[in-house]
Amino acid sequence: EVKSVIQTLQNSQDHMESRITETEQRISKIEDDRGTESQRIQQLEQRITAAAECIDDLENRSRCNNVRIIRLPEGVEEGNPIAFLQKTLPGLLGLESGMYLEMERAHRVLGPHPAQGQHPRAFIIKLLRYLTRDHLLRATRLKDQVMWQEHRISFYPDLSRDLQMNRQKILQNRKIKYGMFYPAILKITINGETT
Repeated sequence: EVKSVIQTLQNSQDHMESRITETEQRISKIEDDRGTESQRIQQLEQRITAAAECIDDLENRSRCNNVRIIRLPEGVEEGNPIAFLQKTLPGLLGLESGMYLEMERAHRVLGPHPAQGQHPRAFIIKLLRYLTRDHLLRATRLKDQVMWQEHRISFYPDLSRDLQMNRQKILQNRKIKYGMFYPAILKITINGETT
């Protein structure tokens, strides 16, 4: 009887050893797979980061002919923003006579119509040529203030929010005091010297 009990214990121990060996093999395989998956996830994260940077670059390139106009009252365009801006901007900015602002499109920024007393939505203009955009922004820099019917109007290049936030983070990380001044002139103060 003792021999049979010992034999049973021996069989049980052999069975446990085989299960432990099998479990160790499974754990080893899982660890190996995890290492492979970890590398794969890291590669995918790098590809996603590269794709996001590419998308941001493409978005900013698609906006390179855009100008953002701030504080033009709502409804002044009377349903035809291109005609209104082509008629108003040359006189407002003192552009040479006969200059025609070729616009691909013009519209208000998407969003709900502002309530009474709120700031009007910005205008986005997509000019047909980059040189026209550059000329328009240069003309705004030459004027001290751009006024239209007692409203101070501001003109800015149209940049993506991500690009603006990245520039802001870089300056903050370097502990550089900065500010954006009309019309979109970057002012930087380093070691007490302002540029």
